[in-house]
Amino acid sequence: MKKLKQKLLVTSAIAGVALTAASVSNAQTTVTGNMQLAYKAISGGGTSAKGHNVRGFGKETQINITNKGKLTNGMDYVAGFSIEHDGQELGTQISTSGPAMFNENVYIDFISGNTTFTVGADHIQNPDFEISNRTGVADLDDVISGVNASNTAMITSAGSPYTSFGFGVLQTIPGAGRVSVYYAPAGGARAASDDGGWNTLAQFIDDANSTYELGFRGNLGVTGLDAGVFYNRTDANTPGQNTSTLGNYKTTLGYSTGPISLGIGYAKQEAFNSTGAIAAAANTETVKKSTTLGIGYALNKDLSVGLAYGKTSNNLNPGGTLGTDRHTADEKIYALTVGYSLGPVSLGVAAGKVENVNNLNGKDGDTIMFIAKTLF
Repeated sequence: MKKLKQKLLVTSAIAGVALTAASVSNAQTTVTGNMQLAYKAISGGGTSAKGHNVRGFGKETQINITNKGKLTNGMDYVAGFSIEHDGQELGTQISTSGPAMFNENVYIDFISGNTTFTVGADHIQNPDFEISNRTGVADLDDVISGVNASNTAMITSAGSPYTSFGFGVLQTIPGAGRVSVYYAPAGGARAASDDGGWNTLAQFIDDANSTYELGFRGNLGVTGLDAGVFYNRTDANTPGQNTSTLGNYKTTLGYSTGPISLGIGYAKQEAFNSTGAIAAAANTETVKKSTTLGIGYALNKDLSVGLAYGKTSNNLNPGGTLGTDRHTADEKIYALTVGYSLGPVSLGVAAGKVENVNNLNGKDGDTIMFIAKTLF
């Protein structure tokens, strides 16, 4: 009877807290979302059957649920999560086959003035953007994705832990921008279990060792400027799937004045072995560099056009053995985008051409995309 009484008291206390939290959060909860539908046609791309002419639709849908208010110590808090259902995100939890619907923008922020301490995943400053996209229609990597049934070699957010569960600090510098520091104890994108425990072998095997990232993005006090600098590092994990230390750099600079908008970006990815030397494994992508350029022009308040270019080099270690697919040719991407705003719905067209996709010599192709986006 004593144990039953204690359980009832605990249950009552939990219920009381839950009801109180619910009554507060309901008044401060907002729901937003976005949707993108796209049609793409791909021409060319090598000898693979999947690299021939293909066409089809794609989609991205997301619902965002946010709750905010005051803590008892006077600090502000914001908490939320998103449900994203893209073409490849079909499951409900992380697996080796791909991402999941419920691993999006999960967080609790504790805010004091210009300082935010955050815990979660996919919420810290995100380096996964392409500054050469000056119309907002589509990034270079998305425009040519699928050519030769291959991934692009272009670096967008290589090694970034922003999708991994971790914690970090964001500091707003008034008039300049935001600085962020983020740490993920397991660099892979595996989701946390419901109670912080792991009961399968796969959950014990991380995709990578711990990762940290430093970032800055802001206008540095200059109207129209958009500057970004990011660096992340993942140390070697032996034994484990990641046997080399990875270092990734990304710098971007955009500027808009009147109807003209310009952007330039540079990214570099390096792999080092445990001795600090560049990794010496055969056919290892040891040093990769991407440079992107973009220009946009607003013909009027609703219609804009843009041109973008990206080049990625991939240098094999001189000590490695070249395979049949030589990762030595520079990948070059060209894109033309046109965007038109209809108020709550925007329409876009993106035409792209890629040479040597994924740095594979002779793997070329062309694409065209028609895109419709809306926010709600």
